[in-house]
Amino acid sequence: MNKQIGKVNKKVIKLLNLNLTEEMPIILGDSNIEHMKRQHPDDYNKYGKDIENILKEPTYVARNPNQGSIEYIKEYKVNNDFILVAVRISNKGTMFAKTLFKMSEKKKNIYLKNGYAKKYQ
Repeated sequence: MNKQIGKVNKKVIKLLNLNLTEEMPIILGDSNIEHMKRQHPDDYNKYGKDIENILKEPTYVARNPNQGSIEYIKEYKVNNDFILVAVRISNKGTMFAKTLFKMSEKKKNIYLKNGYAKKYQ
């Protein structure tokens, strides 16, 4: 079952200079959840319930330099965790939340330094 969990808002479109003219819904499907549980079970168990909040109020947004996905990165200061939710457009033009995992602080800093990531808040 697919469920809308957010939108690529105008602020993200502007920050990342995306070629989108309007806010697009972000969908989470059963196959996406299965991927997260299989590939990143600990991260999903800890942060899966927060996906909608991560999309709504990320600390950073980024454009993946290799895959072109939009990445929403939320910093959890309590644990010093950086949780990344990657959103990618399907062949049919639908935006899906594809994965969720913990990003290293080192990688986050490289993203910022190279201009892939922008401060959202």
